[in-house]
Amino acid sequence: MTGLAGRRVAVWGAGVSGVAAASLLVELGAEAILSDARPLDALQIEGLDARVAVHGGGNVLAGADLLVPSPGIPPRALRGVGVPLMSEIELAASVARGPIVAISGTDGKSTTTEMIGAVVRAAGRRAEVCGNIGVPFSARVLAAAPDDVLVVETSAFQLWSCGRFRPQVAVITNVAGDHLDYFDEDAAAYARAKARVLPDQQPGDAAILRAEDPVVSGFETAAGVRRVLFGPSPRAAGLGLADGVITLDGAALLPAAALPLPGAHNIANAQAALAAGLALGLDAAPMVAALQRFRGLPHRLQLVGERADVRWYDDSKATNPHASAVGLAALPGPLVVITGGYDKGLDLQPFLDAVIGRARHVIVMGPTGARTAAALAGAVPTTAAADLPAAVALAAALASPGDQVVLSPAASSFDAWTSYAARGDAFQACVRQQILTP
Repeated sequence: MTGLAGRRVAVWGAGVSGVAAASLLVELGAEAILSDARPLDALQIEGLDARVAVHGGGNVLAGADLLVPSPGIPPRALRGVGVPLMSEIELAASVARGPIVAISGTDGKSTTTEMIGAVVRAAGRRAEVCGNIGVPFSARVLAAAPDDVLVVETSAFQLWSCGRFRPQVAVITNVAGDHLDYFDEDAAAYARAKARVLPDQQPGDAAILRAEDPVVSGFETAAGVRRVLFGPSPRAAGLGLADGVITLDGAALLPAAALPLPGAHNIANAQAALAAGLALGLDAAPMVAALQRFRGLPHRLQLVGERADVRWYDDSKATNPHASAVGLAALPGPLVVITGGYDKGLDLQPFLDAVIGRARHVIVMGPTGARTAAALAGAVPTTAAADLPAAVALAAALASPGDQVVLSPAASSFDAWTSYAARGDAFQACVRQQILTP
């Protein structure tokens, strides 16, 4: 973006994205003021450019005429702020030299993002994988060469405040109920945020959309943008699935059984990755080979171990009922399910549908536990556990040979953990200590 040099820009929130944004701003010649609601002596800031001014104890504008807000600050808190907003990913995109592939959606974003990075590299291009997946876009953008592909996972929290954001390739995996509390229970606002990767695209760009999702397939795209549909069902155009084979415009690409990751959702993730690579003009053969080697990410239906013919899975990334349902559908055999977490007030029905008739027992915990148990009364036996170690011990007592025990929270982790990863790590530690250690 031109015009940042010499401007005074406020950055609210001293998390990793705020630090990266502030550092990028001063590199571009702006005066950046980074502030945070936490007291200054409570901030643990790493990697911040020394030219950035820092304030604690409250977010401040300090005379700035532009604001880069933390993704954790909901829209309601920024109404009437009095200056234009710019998302951190919008800031980074404004100075990107290489093509941007932006991945949006409720579920599957991180796996799809990593798959796209893998297929791009396999096809001979450098890929910078960044954004909501871990390293902020602003921390990577200046180091990327013009031929590098910037593969950016984007969240609704980052997208809603974008004024202009143009990815050359936009991927939307799905839209399901999640984070509605952030958007004041406005499902339409949440869907609009997910679709924010589309409006600024230009002729020749590509929009890769999940065909089976009526919300996603119904999103409008700009004139001249190529619409590519994908999903695990037969189709004559785009990426489909016929007789167990992933197809491109009806022609076979690879057997779905050759993918190491289980489940229809991972077939869809692989299709989206292939579609993104093809939209960039990359060869299909090395991308197909890369997907056959792809082993997945932690805490996404991750096999922790097996003992006494019982398999233990960590699906801590299933932070909403829809994501839980998708993961559970990918597992064979009878289930013993550990579920529960921070209550966002989401509709539990997708999770209930996934366990009724397949789970022999559901162990509930956390704030959503009582609501889940009540909803399953008379359909599936449930037991409440005081904490995760107790839940693992109870699951071990209930499981029989051939069962799959799975941590499938269907809820965010913020009741007891700082992140889904911390929750998954705790679960894996319990399983290894209580179950897998002789």
